[in-house]
Amino acid sequence: METKTIKTDLKCCAMKSKKGYCPKPLELASSYLSKKWTISIIITIGNFSKLRFNDLLKRLGTTAKTLSNRLKELEREKIVKKEIFNEIPLKVEYSLTKNGKKLLKSLHPLIHWAEKQ
Repeated sequence: METKTIKTDLKCCAMKSKKGYCPKPLELASSYLSKKWTISIIITIGNFSKLRFNDLLKRLGTTAKTLSNRLKELEREKIVKKEIFNEIPLKVEYSLTKNGKKLLKSLHPLIHWAEKQ
């Protein structure tokens, strides 16, 4: 199942009042952020700047297939960047894009809120 890209044309909705916000952009972001391990992947990469696949796998404790799928989705959404080094053995590192770093920064208040619950 392919995820929808956030950069979809959003004509704001009837759910918005003069004082409020339209929830559509957040609903689109939620479609991939709500998938298991996605937020943990973003936070973990952000904590270490760059991580290799196996390092992420060990830190998260998920399956290789799930991690691979989430990383591909986050690459499509331009949240995570995959850098391949032409070495033997092949070296691949994952880091946050500029957009990914902005997303991580916006997750910080949510993390602080959750820690206090």
